[in-house]
Amino acid sequence: MGRVQIEVFAEFVERVLSLRKKNSSPMKKVSFKLSHLGSHERFVPMWVKKAMDLGALELCLSFGDLINPRFVLLYCALESKALVDLRIRGSVCLTQGSRFTSRPDSVSPVLNSLVLDSVQFTDDKPGFEAVLSAFPNLQNLRVHESNKWYYWDGSVSSPTLKRFVYRRGDDTSGPKRCVTFDTPGLFTWSILMWLLISMRICVWTAWLKLGLIDLQLNKNAQEGVAFVPGDVSTLFKGIRNVKILCLSPDALDTLYYRSGAIPVFNNLISLSMGSDRPHGGSPHIFWKLFPSLLLKAPNLQTLIIKGLGHCVRHLRLSWDDVSDALSSCGVKVLQITGYEGTGEELSHMKCFLGSLPRLEMVRVTHKGVDDGERRRLMDDFLCLPKASSKCKVKVMKESA
Repeated sequence: MGRVQIEVFAEFVERVLSLRKKNSSPMKKVSFKLSHLGSHERFVPMWVKKAMDLGALELCLSFGDLINPRFVLLYCALESKALVDLRIRGSVCLTQGSRFTSRPDSVSPVLNSLVLDSVQFTDDKPGFEAVLSAFPNLQNLRVHESNKWYYWDGSVSSPTLKRFVYRRGDDTSGPKRCVTFDTPGLFTWSILMWLLISMRICVWTAWLKLGLIDLQLNKNAQEGVAFVPGDVSTLFKGIRNVKILCLSPDALDTLYYRSGAIPVFNNLISLSMGSDRPHGGSPHIFWKLFPSLLLKAPNLQTLIIKGLGHCVRHLRLSWDDVSDALSSCGVKVLQITGYEGTGEELSHMKCFLGSLPRLEMVRVTHKGVDDGERRRLMDDFLCLPKASSKCKVKVMKESA
């Protein structure tokens, strides 16, 4: 973008914002995609501040190739009583500035969701302390650190945070020695698996009060990143008091390869395993862990198996351990997703229905179920022997 074009763009932004302010016209969503602004970069914080003053609910800032590779955006520019969704991407330093002597005061008290992609988000002290102080009611936090800098020290402390997603460009900075969470409300934690297994997991006591954990330990998509041997037993011990546990295929792989004995989940009442996505993990690992998890959850009431069709293909399995675990299980509700109606799946359903003594409801979702297909599936299930006389079966169309 040439100098004249930049000036025209800057004048246009100024004119739009000024007219909005003059007419007292609020803004719901504001998006800036900025690059090659030259000396006009100094106007960006002012544009952001004006958008905040106009009551914007959503703000997206995307910084491309700026002249200043360490462009600074102060927290105070984001001061708002209305902002609920903030996304910042690119070579920018989000900082408290010299006006603060410690962590920043609350600048956006109702901000719910924050995405920081390749953003430097601290000053001298690493960690999320400054971010969580500026946005004290944050519930969703997604951080993707650039391969040029890493600032997270491995600790998160927030009474409101419910979902935390962390990505890192590569592993050149080395593993975190210890990861600590003081987040009583956290129920979704997603982190690159190679990062997880290369570090020691420390779980603070507040985390043990969690009601729901959706554990998604995602493998790094980049090739050539080696897995570092490690033990995640402390992680699974730390979440042993949860009531609802969702295990993705990668989480199951991690539990199988990188953990010791599975702890007892005395409070667990709902367990979800697998994925509806194709190639959703190893069927061998799924069924190896399946009986152990059932036996370690004495009060389990709801069992959800996602993508049953993916878990039974080309599988040779001895059902003795599985049948024994099911027979001693108190599950009342069984939910199967991704059912395809194959003979292998029906064989598994026969084992489920014929072994669960307290089963009251079976919900099966199937893609593209018309009335004829639904009746055929129902006929298949009605012909299966049932260990529980209270068992009812419901076949539903899988939502898009």
